[in-house]
Amino acid sequence: MSNDETSAGLCVRDVMTANVITVRENVLKHHAARLLTQHRISGLPVVNDDDVLVGVVSELDVISKEGVRVSDIMTRNVISVATDTKVDDVRHIFVHEHIRRLPVLEQGKVVGIVSRADLVREVAKNWLCPVCGEVTYTEEFLERCPRCWATDIATTSELSPPGS
Repeated sequence: MSNDETSAGLCVRDVMTANVITVRENVLKHHAARLLTQHRISGLPVVNDDDVLVGVVSELDVISKEGVRVSDIMTRNVISVATDTKVDDVRHIFVHEHIRRLPVLEQGKVVGIVSRADLVREVAKNWLCPVCGEVTYTEEFLERCPRCWATDIATTSELSPPGS
């Protein structure tokens, strides 16, 4: 990725978690609770016997809803995205729908999950030099601007001209 690109041009495939833990709709509620705890995650895509997404079960569902099976407590009518969905579109969905994660689908099957944390991680990779305006996209901590060697650089999700 070149220095002048930002996370705005990224697609979901670039930021999603591909190794998704799913749960079947017919398993017991306590099994879903164990998966959430064991993997330190806050939500699980729920799939049927054909591995097609049918819902999501979250920590809130587990503690606030009565039921024995995941199908009793899961949230249905789940918003999902495709791998080529733009990260900016995902950001908009998170903000306006007040949700924390989106299953990523290909032909109805879960191929990933994108969370708020994934987007926060991307914001942290954008470095802006307020002196020369250089934008650098990297996971490494930058102590100096690679172009002008200024030391006053910061992570940013928005680009602003030098000196503003």
